[in-house]
Amino acid sequence: MTLQDLLMFAYGVLPDRISGLPKWARQTQFDIVAKAGNDVSNAVLRAMLQTLLAQRFQLASHQEEKAMPAYVLTAGKDGPKLERAAGGQQHCSWSALPGGVSRRECQNMTIAELAKQLPGLGGIGVDLPVVDQTGLAGAWNFHLDVKLARPEAGAAATDPEGPTIFDAFDRIGMKLERRKVSQPVLVIDHVEPLKEN
Repeated sequence: MTLQDLLMFAYGVLPDRISGLPKWARQTQFDIVAKAGNDVSNAVLRAMLQTLLAQRFQLASHQEEKAMPAYVLTAGKDGPKLERAAGGQQHCSWSALPGGVSRRECQNMTIAELAKQLPGLGGIGVDLPVVDQTGLAGAWNFHLDVKLARPEAGAAATDPEGPTIFDAFDRIGMKLERRKVSQPVLVIDHVEPLKEN
């Protein structure tokens, strides 16, 4: 993975939300071998990776707010239709439904974590960061039924003859809307190429 890829996971940002990254950090690929427990959440993994990047790449960064286009996730007028999770490991998987519809089923996931993952789910039509403004705390079980974009349509397109990601959120009592909102941008103050082990 490139350092840019690692930063995207560690800080939950898209490439256009990273400023000041040198060219080598977008091109040179690295292998990382690290261990974590089986039940470690993505939030903990992100914090661990941030520490590793600071130590190994001498990374120093800060965040700035900037008004940018994004999707905003809010609770619908009748409230969300979600099942509160009873605990356990976070897990999401895809399965196929009739009519070319795909189901994204998630167990024990926070809405904040869902918002971070949505832009990385190719074919659902979410090509910008997602801001969680639902106010929902805790972990939830839910599923989203979506007709994925056909490959020739591009990653940001959805098939009009099936449920879109916007329809999927409507069904679970939530709204996903495109707006211009203040977004954190990761500003790289200092970074050095990785030295050999």
